Amino acid sequence: MLPEEIINKLDILPVEKLRTHEETIPYNLQKLKEGMLNMGRLVDPLVIDNKKFVVVDGNHRKKVLESIKCPNAACQLVDYHSPEIGVGSWFLASKTVKPDEVNGFKPEKVDFEAGMDSINRMKSTFLYVKSANGKKECYLYDAEQHGITGVIDHQRKFLSALEGRDILYIIGEAVAGRHMPPKSTRHMIPDRIIRLNLHLGWLSEQPEVAKQMMDNMLRKRLTEGAIRRYTEPVIVLY
Repeated sequence: MLPEEIINKLDILPVEKLRTHEETIPYNLQKLKEGMLNMGRLVDPLVIDNKKFVVVDGNHRKKVLESIKCPNAACQLVDYHSPEIGVGSWFLASKTVKPDEVNGFKPEKVDFEAGMDSINRMKSTFLYVKSANGKKECYLYDAEQHGITGVIDHQRKFLSALEGRDILYIIGEAVAGRHMPPKSTRHMIPDRIIRLNLHLGWLSEQPEVAKQMMDNMLRKRLTEGAIRRYTEPVIVLY
């Protein structure tokens, strides 16, 4: 991929124009804010749907930029409907699936803390959580066999039973202003750009000025060979 092709994937957009699709986790948000302010940089660009401007990846980064009154964000624009983009999830989310409607699985009503404890000790497959009027309604699905192998096998059966249901519903909900739970989605973005390391101060400039500064910085880095592409899965430690 040529340097100009990489540069053309990136743009500077007003933060207020971007639509959030997931809630944030307060602890993660605080740690990210501290890291960004200590470094003075936006490390990775936000990944944005190029039609509705929904944040595909980077909801916490957007929230930090809002909290520090940063007017703009560096964004990688993608065609969300491209078959090259894969959508999975860290935590499944659905509008219609009810706890007793998963064929072959019997739920047990529990409180949230007990459910999380059972999940963490690998005694259960999934914890169903429904938020209503500020309260959590929770149901636990016990694993057929305890331990990591038994739980994973049971999770696969559980996911097969959900096949065809509305597990993910991202763009429409974001446009409507309804936010999904944290970590509901996990996107596989081809040619995702990371380690941009853009100065936060640049994002306070006019968008066209910030874009020019970013482009110049990228041209210099790319012509010096400061780019690495991985052809295999990688593990990034944060």
